[in-house]
Amino acid sequence: MSDQANELRQLVRRAALHAPVAEKPPQVIAVASGKGGVGTTTVAVQLAMALARDGRRTVLVDADLQKADAALLCGVEEPTATVADVLSGRLNVHEALERGPAGILLLPGTWAGNNVVDCSPGAQERLVGQLKCLGAYADYVILDVGSGANRVAGHFWQAADCVLLVTTSDVVALMDAYAAVKLLCSSGAQPVLRSFVNRAGSTAVAADVHQRLSRACRRFLGLKISSAGHLGESACLQHAAGTSATEALPLEQDTARAIESLAQSLTSPPGTPTARTRKLLGRSATRRAASA
Repeated sequence: MSDQANELRQLVRRAALHAPVAEKPPQVIAVASGKGGVGTTTVAVQLAMALARDGRRTVLVDADLQKADAALLCGVEEPTATVADVLSGRLNVHEALERGPAGILLLPGTWAGNNVVDCSPGAQERLVGQLKCLGAYADYVILDVGSGANRVAGHFWQAADCVLLVTTSDVVALMDAYAAVKLLCSSGAQPVLRSFVNRAGSTAVAADVHQRLSRACRRFLGLKISSAGHLGESACLQHAAGTSATEALPLEQDTARAIESLAQSLTSPPGTPTARTRKLLGRSATRRAASA
């Protein structure tokens, strides 16, 4: 694994020397939540893999300094470098990337409890600046920023093009999600906000959660937050929380479809049909042509 990681860094480093100067920066999507235990990292990993399977060059960054689980879920048990190395300036992003499942590139996280991690505004700006210069190698950067409303999370929210707020139907999880939006957006962060309900008992339950969060944000904060979909009570995704994503695949059909729809909703302009819708429309057109 160490040899492969070194080879990857050398390839990326050599490519960087010949990369075009002006590249469109990748879209940065921060995956966040108001409290732990709602599946934020699992959703971030599955979203990154779905984007990669759809042909999008994707980098997944574990920026949750309290619970660095993304590498484990990706099957990378002993990363040779972490996000702490980039924050401190010891390495740049190119040197710290690892290969992940489905063709993604991974910047592993670190546990703040075990190390003194530089999370100063300057360190975060260094990390974000390097991520936004990955346009030659990435279309999307997925930032797993974890749970809670603090200065570190707020800086990542501010740097993101879109924040995907993960919650469940649990009342505490929903209240904490709203509290995170209230605190972090009042500090100056004004990203596009999307809500995603994990482990929803039904479509109706998910719709109710979306509606309550949206109504509260609009009424009390003057902010718009739209729905990015939901996941049901999937045994596969719950199993993935303790197992690498590669071992947890293949996903159940409904779960895979929900993750695909999530990826499509975050990457397609409003009103653009998803891949599933395009497929159904194609079948309908074929039937009409056959009956003509």
